[in-house]
Amino acid sequence: MKLNLIIPLIFIYFNAFSQAKNDSIATERLNGQTYKVVYDSSGNLSIYGAKNKRILFVNANELYPERFSSLKFQDFNNDGFKDIIIDYYSNVPDRNDLIIYDPGARKFVQIKDFPDYPAAIPLKGTKLFYSYHRSGCADYNWDSDLFKIVKFKIVRIGNISGRTCVDTPDKPGIYISKVKGKRELLFKKFSIDKPADYKDDKWGFIEWYWKNNYMKFSE
Repeated sequence: MKLNLIIPLIFIYFNAFSQAKNDSIATERLNGQTYKVVYDSSGNLSIYGAKNKRILFVNANELYPERFSSLKFQDFNNDGFKDIIIDYYSNVPDRNDLIIYDPGARKFVQIKDFPDYPAAIPLKGTKLFYSYHRSGCADYNWDSDLFKIVKFKIVRIGNISGRTCVDTPDKPGIYISKVKGKRELLFKKFSIDKPADYKDDKWGFIEWYWKNNYMKFSE
């Protein structure tokens, strides 16, 4: 009789242990308060504050639908307070989810659509960011978006579109556009050879262009 009772208890304990082992946990102290973030085995994310009270819950279907890689605190927007970045294993490199810490309200806010801006990098000395993603043809076609975050929403203001694939339906070239809402207005064009003038090729060109021309897009 006792044996029949012990076996289910062992199973329950083992199952709970396995579940806990699959959870990813990160902690950080911000504004004098310690916060704990838990990405659980079901793909949900919870943030806990004082007295272990949950202050934010993000359902799995509101996060990027790829296999979880890592969870970390990092100051993404350079405001002196660390934010939460979730990395994934994906066919598109460097797709992330971003949850920003709002120091004034002492709360965390998820930035919707952030996975659409892979490999996002803050543009030094500004409140702007730029991203990079493949656009087909084994990465010969690619895009970089210049954007800002306004009231915790992404506002895209510029785009560099590299079309260097011989099989592309577009005329090969490097097309730069201003973005206003859903409209893209062609601003400048370079030949497909232009990135070769820079260290690291297209990545060097992208960094150089946004660094030296961002002000033309935030007018």
